[in-house]
Amino acid sequence: MTWFETPRADRPDARGALVRILSSNRTRTAGAGVYLTGRHLLTCAHVVNSVLGRRGLSPRHPGRITLDVSFPVLSATDVRSAYLVAWIPPRSHEYRPVDDGALKWEGDLAVLELDEEPPPPVAPVRWLEMARGQEVRAWYGSGQPFSYADVRVAAYDDGVGYLDGQLSGAAVDEGYSGGPLWSVADGAAVGLVMGRITAPDTAFSSQHTVRRSWGLAWQSVVVELRRAEAVPETHLAGLWAQPATVFAEDESVRDMMVGPLHTLLGDPAKRAAHAVELAEKLGLWAPSDGTAPPVEKLAQLLCGSERALPTLAEVLAPKVADDPRGRAELDRLLALGWHTGAARLLSVTEHRVLRGKLEHLTRIDPGLLHRAATAALPYLDLPQSLQAVHLTASAVPEALGELETWYGDGAPVPDETPRLPALLRVVEYVAAATDGLVRRALQEWSNRVAARLGIHPSALRERRADAERWSRQAAAPAGARILVQLDRYAKDPADHYRCSVWRLRPDGTATRAATSSDRPRTGGEIARLIRQVAGGAKDTGDGVALVAVSVPPEELNLPVDEWDGAEPGEYMPAPLGEDFHLVLRSPKLRLRSPSGAADLERRWNARHQGGPLLADHTTGDRMLAVLLKTTHRDTARVLLDGTPEHRRKLVFVCLAMGVPIVLWDRAGVRPGEGRPLDATVPEGPVDGLPERVRHLRVHFYADEAVTARPTLVWDDAELPLPDELRLADPTEGTEHAI
Repeated sequence: MTWFETPRADRPDARGALVRILSSNRTRTAGAGVYLTGRHLLTCAHVVNSVLGRRGLSPRHPGRITLDVSFPVLSATDVRSAYLVAWIPPRSHEYRPVDDGALKWEGDLAVLELDEEPPPPVAPVRWLEMARGQEVRAWYGSGQPFSYADVRVAAYDDGVGYLDGQLSGAAVDEGYSGGPLWSVADGAAVGLVMGRITAPDTAFSSQHTVRRSWGLAWQSVVVELRRAEAVPETHLAGLWAQPATVFAEDESVRDMMVGPLHTLLGDPAKRAAHAVELAEKLGLWAPSDGTAPPVEKLAQLLCGSERALPTLAEVLAPKVADDPRGRAELDRLLALGWHTGAARLLSVTEHRVLRGKLEHLTRIDPGLLHRAATAALPYLDLPQSLQAVHLTASAVPEALGELETWYGDGAPVPDETPRLPALLRVVEYVAAATDGLVRRALQEWSNRVAARLGIHPSALRERRADAERWSRQAAAPAGARILVQLDRYAKDPADHYRCSVWRLRPDGTATRAATSSDRPRTGGEIARLIRQVAGGAKDTGDGVALVAVSVPPEELNLPVDEWDGAEPGEYMPAPLGEDFHLVLRSPKLRLRSPSGAADLERRWNARHQGGPLLADHTTGDRMLAVLLKTTHRDTARVLLDGTPEHRRKLVFVCLAMGVPIVLWDRAGVRPGEGRPLDATVPEGPVDGLPERVRHLRVHFYADEAVTARPTLVWDDAELPLPDELRLADPTEGTEHAI
């Protein structure tokens, strides 16, 4: 082997993406599949039919079913659920049903979706078009190394490859369907195993066809998936293999790199050490005898590998920081990299770190990357991958890859210094939209990359200041803050409540607007009172007012948000939940716990970290308490689902253990009916949840067909409780009871 080759033993094959489809009782392998990208899996429709015990080539859609799957590279016992999200039924060329026993058919694909992305070493494979003469390999669905079957694409006709195998070794049989066909020479998958052509059920004859199977070519698979809109186009585009070769037009660039490399790594010992380190980071082979690669060989690698040049520069930059000539040669090398067809912006480590952080942030706030890129690059057309308002974590690699190709952000930099890449500007805006450790980690990442690229510090400081101004301006304007306390006496009429109302001033002091000693009121009267107090608030912003209503624990399903505050004669109704951030609190439960106040403060301060916890009909109240004490000790958001009685137990546990944010559908009477709210909790920034719930209420109230009624507990640790209010001096504008 020579310098920078891929070690043969380490060359990947398709088993890292192989999926095992289990039978309904999990006792056998029903077939195979392949991991595409993100959370998507691909298999054959007839494999799904086999799991369900139906006729193999039945075209009937099975509905939103769940299948059990596993990844052989992980563990046979690590079984995961995958949901059917796209069904492309088996059909004839004339779009008619196909009888069992047919020798060829079209369609026959099924796309499954996991709850979450699988962990490494599961990884997507590269895909190439199928062609006659390719030597390909298939595996049984359970993925045992000895189960491989080697076949040759003997003929290719109308999107189908006919595969012939030798009379030794394994043959393609049941359990192989849906798995990838791997071209060893190309290092890419070229199609899916679909079926086999068997000899007739008679005495064997030398005229019979033996060991012949067939597969659907990748180019045909793509056509089917696009026609059915089964997988986002950006995901499909990212699966095609790109040849990692040095293009002819790069030869002059390669030759121009030789000079800077001689200056920087002219010493053979130094060049050998850096080349070995570079090869290790890129997963390539390097000799261990201390010899150095020719400078021309190193230049060829830098022109033909995506991460080679930035990875080498990452090592060299600190060593030339105090050497003006060395820094100038490194800048020249990096500038030449932009003229190659392969070199990317980030090193292996820089790319891995940023990708992980952006994927994590995108899971918490799917709209963050789009907002940040739109604000950071206002005069540029965003790349296709960033035009969607909401991104999934699986879309981050493509968006990151497109941003890497943009040379500058269009803003000026000091003379004779490199332009600041658009990606770094976007990262600064993402950082500005976060806080705490996440912000510092992203900014430190930007500092390191900018230093490696030779970016002038003032240029990065300017972009960071721009990003922070944008973040402050983008923050929702604060509105009035109204605190309400509801109580009932035993003698009070039904649906009447004693009401105390305070309005918080910007300095944290409060003015009392109504007292609990007043008469019991109806919901409509209380709603009108709250509207009057909010309307009379002064020295507050123009944002939506927050109305935090403290209720006894037994009244947590009280429909306060539906109480109509419209005055007699008003044309339009005015439910409180449409016009205000109407949230509930129930401090009595928390006050029963000695650690309640500390638990609330800890969880509230950690509300931007981690995701929400779903507690449904399968989660008992004791199990929820265990989760909140162990793996979810700092969890601040819980989404409830289940029967009303079950939800009541769960919400009591949450509030007693200091969970500040709890959301459920109080109108749901059966498990699963609260699912319309599932997307609300993780959809955007945590502090924007009251506004998103307000939007939901506006839409739900307007649609008579929708019965969902969201209840949101929002126990802001920074808001005082009614009995803790610091009342203002009565002579300074305290309002009278209404």
